[in-house]
Amino acid sequence: MVFSSINSHYAAQGQELGWHFDNSSFAITLLIQKPEAGAAFEYVRDVRDADRGDMNYEQAGRVLNGDVPVQTLSMDPGTLVLFRGRNSLHRVTPTQGDITRMLAVLAYNTEPDIALSESARMTFYGRLG
Repeated sequence: MVFSSINSHYAAQGQELGWHFDNSSFAITLLIQKPEAGAAFEYVRDVRDADRGDMNYEQAGRVLNGDVPVQTLSMDPGTLVLFRGRNSLHRVTPTQGDITRMLAVLAYNTEPDIALSESARMTFYGRLG
């Protein structure tokens, strides 16, 4: 079974998506419903070059420690974003309020047979297949 080509992501009060790199070459997201507050999309561009095998753990560590300034993308319902998250470290801060954040995500790879790791599948889907 293949997961992660098209997903709906829901984040209720207090839920977040921690710092990560995407497995896909790029993604298109569409914000369907904006929460009352929080759920900020934060990112740092070009932290690594995964295609060349340069994981740049030192720079990633600086981002995680809060030593690198982050950019924030403001999104309203209907905002369509094309994002290359494979090399840009990014997260979504905790949702605040009673309105759930809803987002559609379409993930694309330039190479065939790319799949999420077992750990990522358990995190996102709660199962492996």
